[in-house]
Amino acid sequence: MAILFVASEAAELKPFAELLTGLRKLKWPVDYAYEGILDGKRFMLAANGAGPKLGAQAVEIAVRAMMAAELSSSRLEAVVSTGFCGALDPSLRERQIVLGTSVADGATEETLSCEMVHASPEGFVTGPVLTQDRIAITAAEKSTLAASGAIAVDMEASGVAVRTKRAGLPFYCIKVVSDRADESFGFDLNRMRTTDGRIARGKIVSYSLAHPGVLPELFRLKRRVEDAAKALGDFLVSCRILPELDSSLPR
Repeated sequence: MAILFVASEAAELKPFAELLTGLRKLKWPVDYAYEGILDGKRFMLAANGAGPKLGAQAVEIAVRAMMAAELSSSRLEAVVSTGFCGALDPSLRERQIVLGTSVADGATEETLSCEMVHASPEGFVTGPVLTQDRIAITAAEKSTLAASGAIAVDMEASGVAVRTKRAGLPFYCIKVVSDRADESFGFDLNRMRTTDGRIARGKIVSYSLAHPGVLPELFRLKRRVEDAAKALGDFLVSCRILPELDSSLPR
């Protein structure tokens, strides 16, 4: 069996990938695709860019690849939307793990339920997650989004959830907080996306060269997301997804 983890950026998945054995690159038409083994399970990791459309596309590619393999060992068992999220609940802090109980699409208002993993209760918080196709830049914007009842906002989960449910597979949402509810960015990252939604590093470099005053914030953000990605990777290897298939757990 195999479990698919979908994120926006490779940086969100790399600390997790480093904890797997037998890591190998997958020939998928996405930005980042690898698979490895943990406790006898096959984990596939894919990053395809920001936004629900690209998240759904990553699931579609994985489903088709698994069907083409036509092997029982290649059967896809579950899909996890993972990566960074912005806190909407003021009590959440950076590097905190958020397990979505449901995912709502901010554009369509469709809400989909999430399965829950088995993990130490001290290691995470739970609540609704809101997906929108833009980065929440200011504390004021996050405060407005919090009125939805969500505790965190991300950019891919709803797209991943819709395609996963269509495939009849269990869906999980496991995120890590990269920015607090009271924090605002000093520059608009949404203006640094490509037409298909991906974050354009070249645009970020060009902007920072033209506005050197943002460099300290960029470096702080880099350190913040690196720490968050490591916390996420540690949690993903410690939790249990589909525990009924885990022979190491008591029955």
